[in-house]
Amino acid sequence: MEIRSRRDSVPIYYIIRAFQIIMRYGSINSGGTLNADRRILSACERIFKSEAVGQAFLYLCRHGAATGWLLQVQLGQPMATAHRVIRDLRALGIVEPILKVPQRRVKRSGPMPRVWGLVGHCSDEEVARAVTLHYRTLSPKYRAAEKVAQTILDEYRGKLPEVNYRDIMLRVKEMKIPFNSPDITNLAAQYLHDNGFKVWR
Repeated sequence: MEIRSRRDSVPIYYIIRAFQIIMRYGSINSGGTLNADRRILSACERIFKSEAVGQAFLYLCRHGAATGWLLQVQLGQPMATAHRVIRDLRALGIVEPILKVPQRRVKRSGPMPRVWGLVGHCSDEEVARAVTLHYRTLSPKYRAAEKVAQTILDEYRGKLPEVNYRDIMLRVKEMKIPFNSPDITNLAAQYLHDNGFKVWR
């Protein structure tokens, strides 16, 4: 994939910064996953000539850093697509490898143990969050809790961001999550708290 700007004199980091401002202060939800204004995403798809690359670019503008595994989980991209997306963004000078994610004792197939960050626009805090989220999303329990929390985020969009702990527990039971209900409820409550929700106990 070859992309040429009409103004080659404009550094790529100015373009990255512009999209970061749009994504971080524009019309995005509080859920952490990519739900940007469709016009922004459409513009990225035209720029990169690829929906997957456009989605990953906007995700990185929002979060600063990610692993290949996070692109798979957060954007629903197949492993091969995540590999290709990172390769294309790196070839364009948009991302660079930051660090390798230390392996856990039990190795799993799929995750790419390396954090990738936006060139010149990736903070230590964003790298640390990417590593933490990488480990969390390897846990089936965490992913189940995230699914529960996301249904609540979607339901409460535009409403007062607060929910009762008991209501989260009921949602877990309604969705018939195949794990211990209190464990999933606690994880979902923490996820909601991290995304700006007040959880009443």
